[in-house]
Parts: sequence; structure tokens; C-alpha cells
Amino acid sequence: MEAKELRTLGVDELRARCRQWGEELFRARFQAKSAEAKDTSIFKKLRKDIARVQTVLTEKLKAGETITSKTVAPKVEVEATEDKPATKKATAQKSSAKKSKE
Repeated sequence: MEAKELRTLGVDELRARCRQWGEELFRARFQAKSAEAKDTSIFKKLRKDIARVQTVLTEKLKAGETITSKTVAPKVEVEATEDKPATKKATAQKSSAKKSKE
């Protein structure tokens, strides 16, 4: 489906299409593993269709189109506390320092 056609749809319809194509992609992967699938180009087509829908959804949401069913929850950023190191590197340095003391 082309982006022009997708832009005529509403937000709810776009989400439904994205969900539908995601399920089709899931089923196609299972069919490919069980050697039932003969057309492997469907993976690429479905991934591109899903990407187009997500792009159009982002455009609509940035343009301020209202969402009728579900609202998008804001992402919450969690700050690292002093008790927990923010990276694995800091943890590795602490553990190596403990080993050298013993």
C-alpha cells in the first residue's frame, strides 16, 4: 500500500493495519521455518508496509491529529542513582577493586 493511500486513513485505522501486518509477518515467519512458505519476498514487503504505516502515524501525531481510542503515554526517563552505577564498566571496575583488596 502506498503512503498516499495511508494518509487518507485515520489514526485508529492505521494502528489496526500495523497490528494486522505485524501478525501476518509473524505467521509468515512460522511458515518459513516449517517450509510451508514458497514466497519469501513477503517478509520484505510486510516490513516496508509496517514502516510506512508507522511513518504516517508519526506524521499525523506530530501534526496534532487527535487520537480517538488510546493515548500515547509519555516516555519516562530514569536517572541513575548513586547506589547503582549507570554503566557496566563502573561495575567491573568496582568488582576488580574488591578482588585486588582480598
